Amino acid sequence: MKRLIWSAFLGAVFTLLLTGCGGGNNTTMTASPGNTVIQTGDAVNDQIAKFELTISSITLTGVSPTATTGNLLSRPSEVEFTHQAGTFEPLTLANVPQGTYNGATVTVSNPTVVVINGATPAKVTATLSSTTVNVAFANITVGTSPQFINFDLDLAGSVILNGPPITAATVNPKFNVTSTTAPSAGNEGNEDHEDGELEDVHGAVKNISAPNFTVTTKSTDITLATDANTQFKDGITQLSDLKVGDIVAVDGITKSDGTKLATKVERESGQNGEEAEGLISALDNPLTKITIVHQVDSSNMTATTLDIGVNSSTVYSVRTDKLNISSSVFDATHIGKGQRIEADAGSNTTTPVMASKVKLREQALVGTVAASPAPTSSGFTLNINASSAFGSLTGVTSVPVTIANGATLKTTPTAGTTIRVRGLVFFNGGAYSMIAVRGDDNP
Repeated sequence: MKRLIWSAFLGAVFTLLLTGCGGGNNTTMTASPGNTVIQTGDAVNDQIAKFELTISSITLTGVSPTATTGNLLSRPSEVEFTHQAGTFEPLTLANVPQGTYNGATVTVSNPTVVVINGATPAKVTATLSSTTVNVAFANITVGTSPQFINFDLDLAGSVILNGPPITAATVNPKFNVTSTTAPSAGNEGNEDHEDGELEDVHGAVKNISAPNFTVTTKSTDITLATDANTQFKDGITQLSDLKVGDIVAVDGITKSDGTKLATKVERESGQNGEEAEGLISALDNPLTKITIVHQVDSSNMTATTLDIGVNSSTVYSVRTDKLNISSSVFDATHIGKGQRIEADAGSNTTTPVMASKVKLREQALVGTVAASPAPTSSGFTLNINASSAFGSLTGVTSVPVTIANGATLKTTPTAGTTIRVRGLVFFNGGAYSMIAVRGDDNP
């Protein structure tokens, strides 16, 4: 089985999900009552198409007691940050001693930086300032309730690019750390990505014990329950249709006791299948091949780009997640550079990999809210930096943004302000547009 991930946006965050315990052992474990989740995320540098670090250790420094935890990670993990822009993803589930913490030490290595020079993806020489990153933060108290500790990478402040053309980068990781608690009973299902919502968690099915199943991601194992309301998609209708080794994408919620409930399960590919996500950097005409920027995979590929084959049998769809979209189109004639896609290839071994399914995926864009047309509660125009990865690939300098019903906006779009929006980017007749599901002023 090989899992490949490519994505189209520039910034990522990791989150540790941690839960307090009374003892002093620090063992990584699957979600259960009292566990803490550690997550990651990203603030964007819009010139970077891929930024990856190997994280081999995270420890927390205590105020009370004045002690340092052991390594909270069960194994080193390659974390690609740019695809996480505007959201958080679980990095590990850990058992953390009760107490108050005000610092962390993160051990990192092997930085990878890919930029767009002109319209061409280029891997540049990346030099790491130090393998040890010390992070100070406001006191976080870990008790008996399920909790999330979010490590938000400031990508713009972490990478200095040398150019143009960009040929080298200096990497000095900077993280902002915050904490949230799991929702209380009765409020389950109303959480966001920083406090318990699981959105598009990818991995291989490790085991199945109805009504539960366990998914192995690149960094940890996550056990999820299913119930009568769990939706099964893409060729499966019930939990018993899954097999160990299947590649799945899971949406879910965190219950008040810290356990995870799957709300939607999609089988991306069967055993030995391939799956890829990424930023489109080239298309041929007529369309038979899509080239994407390589970001993440399970087999330690080092290629900067990857070719994905398509044909008349390839099925195109939109992975809407929470968005209710019916009017916008994504197919072989409505696809453009800069879009983030997912390609599912089944178990074929052809070169280029032949996609049986291509799905449009969420991505993040950063820009300035235009004064004209005047921004409203339903949308605005986002002015894009021409030298950004998206601007370099597409040649556009502005994108009209429609705010989806139920979108989470942490800032009001105001003319002249810089904003990061996350959603689906569509391409029609040479023009781009976005339907946004999230927005904030922390690009």
